[in-house]
Amino acid sequence: MAKEERGSGEKVMVIQDGSRKLSWNGGMGSIEWMVRNCGFRKGDEIKLLLVLHQANNPSMYALMEASMLGHKQRVDSNSMIGLNDNLIAKESARKLEEHTTNEQMLEILQLCELKKIRFKVEVHAGPSVKKVALEAATSYKPTWVILDRRMKRDRKFFLKNLSCKISRMKKDSRVVELRGKLGMEYGSEEEEEKEKEKELAKASPSHQFSYAEMIPGSPHQTRISPPEKDAEETDFFETQLGWRLGNNKKPPSLCKSSSSYNIKESRSSILHVQRRKEASSGGGDSSSCPFSISDDDFKISACSICHIRRPFVGWKRDFTYAELHAATNGFSDRNFLSEGGFGSVYRGEIDGIRIAVKQHKLASSQGEKEFRSEVNVLSKVSHENLVMLLGTCREATRRLLLVYEYVCHGSLEKHLSSKDFRMELGTARRSLSWEKRMKIARGVARGLQYLHENNIIHRDMRPNNILITHDYESRLGDFGLARTQYEDSAETRVVGTLGYLAPEYAEFGKVSTKTDVYAFGVVLLQLITGLRTTDMIFEGKSLVGWARPLLKERNYPDLIDPRIADCHDFYQLFWMVDVVVKCLRKDPRKRITMTKVLEYFNYLMDGDPTGNSKDFSPAESFTPTNG
Repeated sequence: MAKEERGSGEKVMVIQDGSRKLSWNGGMGSIEWMVRNCGFRKGDEIKLLLVLHQANNPSMYALMEASMLGHKQRVDSNSMIGLNDNLIAKESARKLEEHTTNEQMLEILQLCELKKIRFKVEVHAGPSVKKVALEAATSYKPTWVILDRRMKRDRKFFLKNLSCKISRMKKDSRVVELRGKLGMEYGSEEEEEKEKEKELAKASPSHQFSYAEMIPGSPHQTRISPPEKDAEETDFFETQLGWRLGNNKKPPSLCKSSSSYNIKESRSSILHVQRRKEASSGGGDSSSCPFSISDDDFKISACSICHIRRPFVGWKRDFTYAELHAATNGFSDRNFLSEGGFGSVYRGEIDGIRIAVKQHKLASSQGEKEFRSEVNVLSKVSHENLVMLLGTCREATRRLLLVYEYVCHGSLEKHLSSKDFRMELGTARRSLSWEKRMKIARGVARGLQYLHENNIIHRDMRPNNILITHDYESRLGDFGLARTQYEDSAETRVVGTLGYLAPEYAEFGKVSTKTDVYAFGVVLLQLITGLRTTDMIFEGKSLVGWARPLLKERNYPDLIDPRIADCHDFYQLFWMVDVVVKCLRKDPRKRITMTKVLEYFNYLMDGDPTGNSKDFSPAESFTPTNG
């Protein structure tokens, strides 16, 4: 569904069955999709209305009381006690607290705050859910009503009694329009969606499959796509380990949430410089740029949340120290971002463009070498998942300075768990959802694959060098250790970060693209576990050493980040563990390539538009980790 241009002062009411379990598939995914993709403006308002069914059923009292006391008995999801107003008030308060403290809801509230959208949550109860909802909607006077999937059975009731635009949530978390303003044809878009679903159903196997079919030696190995089940179903996969796996169907591939802006806007910017294409035309020496650069430069886009935009793609320019000193307010502590072994990074702004300035210490010979390497690599490559180099500054009495685009949401390192979170969950930082982890990982895979296609080895692949936007688009940075495959493949001095070094590099100094593949496997393992390589839970082992037995045994419960144990896609997890295994093979010749890694991601997240999934069979794909 494309973004809509809508008037200011929009009032949107999202109506949900309050008895529904709070989850990504239970409405949170659709609300986030709506906030990101439906063109909301400053001053718009969203009200989430939770409606509880109040039934005069005395037999329910004991169960409701047990629920309030925290016992395991589950309250009938379709009714509440109407004879006890105090109990109703308590249940309403509990639902309100649940929806205002949930991690996914907190992220949605953060999005709304950034976009200056007012967001409210209300809980109403009554004997008729649809009538209570209609009464609340009539009082609120919304311009747009959105029904959750369980409320769709009452859609004709709302279409008849409300004159505003009405939409409903879909299984894939999108929101589709049932009707615009009163008088428009009912259900046209929905019918189109149904036809698309029918076509997809014809093109894919219709039978269901069990977890056993994904295990080596199973008699049935033809199914390669997860079953379609409704989120309300309560059946579970059962592994041989006895772990109950929630039925998390494949999450949606959300519409690209970055918004394009007119290239003309950047032409007056001091950062607008000569296009790369001049290097490959008669105006430049093409021999100085042996790496492939697509004629179709990636889209110039802005973060949909903070609206920081990517600068125009072009050659680097020279900056003066005075310019950069002014842009960073004198390299003030307030603008400090991070510090590495050979310098510091500060944020700044020039001509309305946000930048990051990296200082290399002039006194360091390694800093000089890194400076040259980084300029050499980044001046020859261009990809949407690589940080853009905008320019340099080298003045005799000053430090070496590199100027990059500013990436708004920091490094992946900052979004991984706090120390020892498995022992102190209450103090852990807010976790990334499974969908965001997958999106970040695929972006990193794209960037690495591009580098490897151009015979460049990054050599310092780690979360601190992966930058992300508020839309969770990832970009690789810090190319100070990067080199080409044409250079000597063995070194006497090993550089890089402990925990990410491939065995052949750490022991013998041998470097290849497979060195990066190993490091990517460690990063993907971190995204699955939520752990950092420095977290103290490994009993003296490295993260990889701790994980190898669990990977070999497919011990998913101990691998998965416990904060997303109930809200991840198990089918994707199965494949991602397989990718980790193939990336971490001790023999570099047996490791998977980044091209193959990207095929896995495309298959899982886009239904494999490249058609390269024919070799993917869980039973044949999963191999021991000691290779």
